Amino acid sequence: MGKLNIDDFRKATECGIIDEAYVRECIENMKRTEILKNHSYKITQGKDGKWRTYVKDSTKPNGCRLIKKSTEKKLQDELVKYYGEQKNKTLTFKDVYFNWREIQDELVTDNTVYKYNTDYKRFFKDSDFEQLPIVGITEDMLKLFFHNSIKQNNLTKGAFKKLYGYVNNTFAKAYREKIIVDNPMIYFTCKQFYSYCEEKEKPLDKQIFSKEEEQLILEKLHSEYVSKPNYIPNYAVEFSSLTGMRVGEIVALRWEDVHMNEKYPYFTIDKSEKYNRVKREFFIDKTKNKKIRKFPIDDKIKHLLLELKKVQFKYGFYGEWVFTNKEGRLHAPVVSSCIKNKCKQLNITEKGIHAFRKTFNSDMRCSGVSDVVASALLGHSPQVNREYYTFDTSSLEDKANIVAKIHACG
Repeated sequence: MGKLNIDDFRKATECGIIDEAYVRECIENMKRTEILKNHSYKITQGKDGKWRTYVKDSTKPNGCRLIKKSTEKKLQDELVKYYGEQKNKTLTFKDVYFNWREIQDELVTDNTVYKYNTDYKRFFKDSDFEQLPIVGITEDMLKLFFHNSIKQNNLTKGAFKKLYGYVNNTFAKAYREKIIVDNPMIYFTCKQFYSYCEEKEKPLDKQIFSKEEEQLILEKLHSEYVSKPNYIPNYAVEFSSLTGMRVGEIVALRWEDVHMNEKYPYFTIDKSEKYNRVKREFFIDKTKNKKIRKFPIDDKIKHLLLELKKVQFKYGFYGEWVFTNKEGRLHAPVVSSCIKNKCKQLNITEKGIHAFRKTFNSDMRCSGVSDVVASALLGHSPQVNREYYTFDTSSLEDKANIVAKIHACG
């Protein structure tokens, strides 16, 4: 039987044939054997019992340095340490980054790996920084790199946090593997660079729908229910405006999730459509926060669902999924494109399905609904609700009535 290589050991471990700790020990022994096999100087034992050999050293007159130890094992240990240090001197930031990725990629989804790759191209690829020996990167060099990256790429706080995270993980890996003696990243915090970041405030009219815009869209949808009743994306768009659901959750809704005959009718949201960017295919997964929630069905939602069901029966594509047409289940991009096309047709500011989510939440909050209840309905945390989904949707008339009521109480 031939010798097992490192890949063979890894496969054996995955199959549960041999213990992981044993595999690690075997791999280290293989590396040690390989290092010693490639050592070019003779190893000898002198009359004094000491073991001797030489290693290259450009600082010495003859270009080599004597190593002398009391035992052969100690000499071998010193050689392994020496060659390890020599290798570390040649490792670049790029080398260690992808060394970190080797394991990290196994722990995350294909979409996250895809994101890692696109972010690497954005932040590091073909830069001088990626080719720097990691042992020589100092605190000052990192400070300049972060500052210049922010300014040259107009990075927002969110984008910089990603860049900072990749660099931090790479240096943490280098420190754990003893490639570097000190980790220069310990002197930084992500926040200290925020003052250099660009703040991009998205205009309100690109984030939420006004009452007038919603009314125009609703009228457009209802007219098309008559002219082309079997165009299912229209129903999904109105459903979004009535529920504030994520588009992936909408297209993953099944009829078995809809309970209209209960005392308090509701539907269950426990799945969401995702897209694997590596395999380029859609799949059904859990919701974004991995939680199951129930959403109440009022008269408007009930009417929409019943009309949708009638259309699907009439045209012969009623099935497992709520939003399905003759080609099968709708996918999220189709619904997203539908609302954007409606905006263009109505000559209003173009917005996506997510704007309905923010609008629905803001209407709830301006009506006095707490962030706890609103976040429970929409499937995120109260903090996220407050920071990213709550906007003032009240009209000037609403504000005038509020002021009048306060003055009346006075």
